[in-house]
Amino acid sequence: MQIRWIEDFLTLADARAFSKAAENRNISQPTLSRHVQSLEDWLGVQLIDRREHGVQLTPAGRIFRGFAADMLKRTYEMRTVLRGQVPGKVEAVRFSVAHTLSLTYFPRWLSGVKEKLGNVVARVGAVNVPEGVTALIEGASDLLIIYHHPQLPVLLDPARFPHILLTTDRLLPFSVPRKDGSPRHVLSGRPDNIVPFLAYSPGSYLAHVVEMILLRAPERCHLERSFDTHMAEALKAMIVEGHGLGWLPESCAGHEKAEGHLVEAGSADWSCELEVRLYRSSENSNRMAEMIWALCAARAAG
Repeated sequence: MQIRWIEDFLTLADARAFSKAAENRNISQPTLSRHVQSLEDWLGVQLIDRREHGVQLTPAGRIFRGFAADMLKRTYEMRTVLRGQVPGKVEAVRFSVAHTLSLTYFPRWLSGVKEKLGNVVARVGAVNVPEGVTALIEGASDLLIIYHHPQLPVLLDPARFPHILLTTDRLLPFSVPRKDGSPRHVLSGRPDNIVPFLAYSPGSYLAHVVEMILLRAPERCHLERSFDTHMAEALKAMIVEGHGLGWLPESCAGHEKAEGHLVEAGSADWSCELEVRLYRSSENSNRMAEMIWALCAARAAG
């Protein structure tokens, strides 16, 4: 997915016409249409109802519009934080960060690093776990931050690619609450009351974690898959709108949980603790990456 696709979609949603949106974006109308189609293909849902006169958003489009605006705002804010302003030439650090962590944990973690080390010029790629591992092995990134579970290990040679435990997180099932505060959708469901299941795309790391939770569950679970996505933030938006039950990292759902928009939808048997790990290559010579590693190692030891 590309940021410009989201920018084009939001412009179209405001302009309500392809021609006007293309003019506002200073691109051709076919290009804008192609970008919106690419976004729909990536999400796996239709955002624009092309049967209607003019530009009308589908129900999925209305849900995604709010999420997209928030994500774009946070992305711009993160870019501003990461770029920083410092005189002189500073060696950039190339980070590969798991998608969810890049929006939740990483900006706060980087602020803590900057408090100790001063300015850090960071180039950040939001990745899935296999992409991040490949980038580290091939030398395309200096530091890798991803989730880890011992039953779903990342296959990296610890002699060449050591790691540091940064923190822990939990993957929990969430639902919107009823008026009495109880979850609208609750595990494990019943044969006569199947729970709509909002899932991660097959092959993604969090999808594997959810599969592991379901396999070791204390009872049979009655779920009907009704949606999937690569992004925890997109999944959260669907849960908040009441479309079903889904698993989210606690760090991702903390605000919504505190505000009462989300509640846990199952006991501790349906949850899982995850490590957040920092990896590096022992062959990497980036001086600032070395300083960040030393800082994190000292914190872990302390």
